[in-house]
Amino acid sequence: MTTWTYPMLIAIASAAATVILHQAFKLYRGRDDVKFWMSFPTVGVKSDGLFPWTRAVLRSMTSTASNAADGYQKFCKEQNLPFVIPSLGAGAIVVLPPSQFDLLNKPESQLMAFPAQMETMQPRYMMGDSKLLLFKNAVQFDVVRKHMQKGYGFFASATAEELDDAFSRTFGTNSTDFKTVGVWETCLQVVSRTANRAFIGLPLCRDETLLNQSALYAKMVFQGATLISALPAWSRPILGPVIGLTSKKYAAGCKAILVPYVEQRLRMWSSKEGVGMPNDALQWMIEQSAKGNHANVEPEIIAQRLLILQMVSTYTTAYALSNIIINLYSSKRKDEFVEGLVEECNRVSRGNGGLLTKEAIDSLYRVDSAVRESMRVSPFGVVTPIRIVAPGQTLNFGHGVHLPGGTRIGIPLKGVQHDSRYYPNPSQYDAFRFSRKFEGLADTSLQAKEQELNVSISQSFLTFGYGKHVCPGRWYTSQTLKQALAYIVQHYEVECVGKPKEMGSFLNSILPPEEAQILIRRRTKE
Repeated sequence: MTTWTYPMLIAIASAAATVILHQAFKLYRGRDDVKFWMSFPTVGVKSDGLFPWTRAVLRSMTSTASNAADGYQKFCKEQNLPFVIPSLGAGAIVVLPPSQFDLLNKPESQLMAFPAQMETMQPRYMMGDSKLLLFKNAVQFDVVRKHMQKGYGFFASATAEELDDAFSRTFGTNSTDFKTVGVWETCLQVVSRTANRAFIGLPLCRDETLLNQSALYAKMVFQGATLISALPAWSRPILGPVIGLTSKKYAAGCKAILVPYVEQRLRMWSSKEGVGMPNDALQWMIEQSAKGNHANVEPEIIAQRLLILQMVSTYTTAYALSNIIINLYSSKRKDEFVEGLVEECNRVSRGNGGLLTKEAIDSLYRVDSAVRESMRVSPFGVVTPIRIVAPGQTLNFGHGVHLPGGTRIGIPLKGVQHDSRYYPNPSQYDAFRFSRKFEGLADTSLQAKEQELNVSISQSFLTFGYGKHVCPGRWYTSQTLKQALAYIVQHYEVECVGKPKEMGSFLNSILPPEEAQILIRRRTKE
């Protein structure tokens, strides 16, 4: 499957940077904003030579992660101060210390989340949504909040069935010989199937063409949007449509399958007057869309909304699952962790007639800890979430400092989650970090109340965001990840191929482990 690898991203971004270099130099002299940022604690700007800020901005393609780590240690941790890092496209990002995280709770009229989210996905160029209509009236996310935030347990049984079929096809059923598989590609396939089972149901969720096209679409949107965000605003209308060509190609392939299916479901819904319809995200979206503008019920619009859900769910969940597998099976304590996970899964399964219900999955405290710990060690981004000070507004930063409109601020996700003040031996993956102190309790109700579960948000665990705009789908995502990990440890022996490589980064994104491989063999005794 074609993808944009890390070197390719660097090459494309470097070419774009060369095109804008003259403009950057031209704008540098006399720029008051550069002088303003240099008055802050700043990381990544070398004072020697010509145009230090411009050079730092260009270097940020590959240095954002190291700059953020250095700044967090020197300013946030040691002095409780914010700091500034140069960033290609954004110009500069103000990184907050934990004591100022609550600034993110300011109203949208002062500190904007929506434009920052649009920069993350670049729907104008990657999805062809030039007026952002699919996001200004975000029916797809309303469905998630209404049905998949509290009612996520409904999907447990179907997810278990889909995981069994998907892993049997991708990992195989051979209990004699080990098989080499790519972690990232396999997780994309498995997660795409489980997500589509919840979104569109059987049998279309197993359509191989749709699965491949939607997985490629998700990758291209995230990677292409990252690249577009690195470009200055004036160049995006020129280069954005070119970068978005590949994602639009895969979107067209998906819609060729989805639109006729949506049309069929709309006819069913109309003829049955909503009675006896399938219980999935597509149906909920049809019903939600019908409450508003008639144009929202157009098959192509609904198909586009399905693609957005698939894209958001597939890429991030596959990223998390890939790293769970790598972190667990590359750990020096792998045998101890796997044995403990298998024991818990088997025990809970016996007591519940399988791992098919929310109640059973909620009882997998070690599994939950293993998932949360991996998401702590291997977060999605460097500084996230990003918010933008609204035009015409200033953000009072204290000590007489006022940030002007257009300023981007964020929180040091990776720095916080690798801080020894919160997590002893923070760089070490400890699968039972969050569950260990509850082992041996006769009354598990205490564990249910007090263990930091994967869906819990705090100032020291930021994977799902912070403040008002935390991820509404985290309960469904966490349940799926726990079911997937439980299935793997119960059914397969796993060995990592070689030593895991340090994950690369591009600007503010940490790249998925596209080259990682594992050896897999079906267990003979399950």
